[in-house]
Amino acid sequence: MRTKPPHPVDIHVGQRLKQQRKLKNISQEKLGEQLGVTFQQIQKYENATNRISASKLYELSQILQTPIQFFFENYQKSPQPTEKPNNVTTKELNFTKRFRQLNPAQQQAFTNLINKLTNEK
Repeated sequence: MRTKPPHPVDIHVGQRLKQQRKLKNISQEKLGEQLGVTFQQIQKYENATNRISASKLYELSQILQTPIQFFFENYQKSPQPTEKPNNVTTKELNFTKRFRQLNPAQQQAFTNLINKLTNEK
């Protein structure tokens, strides 16, 4: 029996869930406990094996303190087959985590440095 592949929106939402969960340093097990599901269910959501219902997506946004629209940001309706998905790399994720640990003055100094290095204003 052949199953249908996951819908691209479900894949995107699952990827965004995984990004945010990792950014917040929450394990699949802990998130599952807070959501009232198993860690295996969280895995299935993240891999788009199972779709996330509207009510669960709402609860996830509350638990992760993330607006619901975050899960749909940067979704491309018709991605080109040769294009790589717009995923955040582990390096970028670690960068964001560390940036958030800086105090506001350090964040501004670092932003100024990045802007100078990339010649942006």
